[in-house]
Amino acid sequence: MISSAPARAVRVLVGTLEELNARELTLVKLAPDAEGRPREAVVLRDEAGQWRCYRNLCRHLPVPLDGGSRRFLVAGELQCGTHGARYRRSDGVCVAGPCKGTLLIALALQQDGERLYLLDAGQ
Repeated sequence: MISSAPARAVRVLVGTLEELNARELTLVKLAPDAEGRPREAVVLRDEAGQWRCYRNLCRHLPVPLDGGSRRFLVAGELQCGTHGARYRRSDGVCVAGPCKGTLLIALALQQDGERLYLLDAGQ
């Protein structure tokens, strides 16, 4: 989803539209959290072709969705490799698994010409 910058957001380059269109999804490293733990975002298109960006963090347990495997999509949905929670790409809602009904942490995106940026507010 392309949106305006949240207050105090850091603009992080995701890539050019040409680069992004050549991949199913893109991972973007973010600044570490307040405790120094690594953070990462997943950028992909939803079912309608809109760009979406979510933290690579399951809402059931604070573990990366891919569990280190770098595999995210199962039957068109984001799936947690640790316990199978499945999330819709369009809005990040968990539709199956132990955290059903919760939302992935969405990050705003901003297009500037042929480049796509994520707006990292530190969440």
